[in-house]
Amino acid sequence: MTVTILVVPAVLGSAADGWFTGRDTTAGPARAATVGQPGNLAHRRPHLPEMLAADRARVGRTIGLPVDRWHLMRQVHGRQVAVVGPSCRPGAELRHVDAMVTALADRPLVVQAADCVPILLAGKRSVGVAHAGRRGVHEGVVDAVVSALHDLGEQPGDLQVAIGPAIGGCCYEVPAELRDEVGAEQPEAVAATTWGMPSLDLPAAVQAQLRRAGVRDVSRIETCTRCDPRARWFSHRADPGSGRQVGIVVRRSGTDQGAREVSR
Repeated sequence: MTVTILVVPAVLGSAADGWFTGRDTTAGPARAATVGQPGNLAHRRPHLPEMLAADRARVGRTIGLPVDRWHLMRQVHGRQVAVVGPSCRPGAELRHVDAMVTALADRPLVVQAADCVPILLAGKRSVGVAHAGRRGVHEGVVDAVVSALHDLGEQPGDLQVAIGPAIGGCCYEVPAELRDEVGAEQPEAVAATTWGMPSLDLPAAVQAQLRRAGVRDVSRIETCTRCDPRARWFSHRADPGSGRQVGIVVRRSGTDQGAREVSR
């Protein structure tokens, strides 16, 4: 059986390349609520190390960036940012962080997500990634990663940012009290589901935070991980315990920006 992992390029200008991955696109709309499903690039497959390694390697070959050069995070829904420097060992996970930045070329930064918002950022001389869930949006991970890039010499107005697949306000149902609490600080997050219940629109909140931070160039994959009609993305709300896709950014140039898929 052929398995095809979706790899979608992000628009980040000439100084950096970025991609978002998805599920096995040959599986059709029926979702498989299993961490063993092809395309799951999460670290939470310790009992399936061969499949995880194989899927990551396929993506690495497709984008021309071997997995042993990737920098990964063990995310905790916070706002801590790690600076990846020459002493950081590729292939290892940085623990207790939800964002990374680097001024080094050919050092891919990787963010994992299912329903949370994966963010790729690129400037003239550095790149970054961030993972923004409800807590991260509330605690300010967006401001933190933009500030960290500023410390590396970037101006917010020069950044290009890509927001990847995430759950939308159409599906992210929360208690009314929680929606109102978040909405008091992030009014753009206030939404209602398609079935009329209170919800949060995290991608809209992230876009608003980026604008307020001075970032003007923001693109977004306009999709919802939970209700995407082609079931291209993993979603914990749709399938509790399912996998994760990733976002990858690297400071380099000259890569074909056309959409690609990797098969086995």
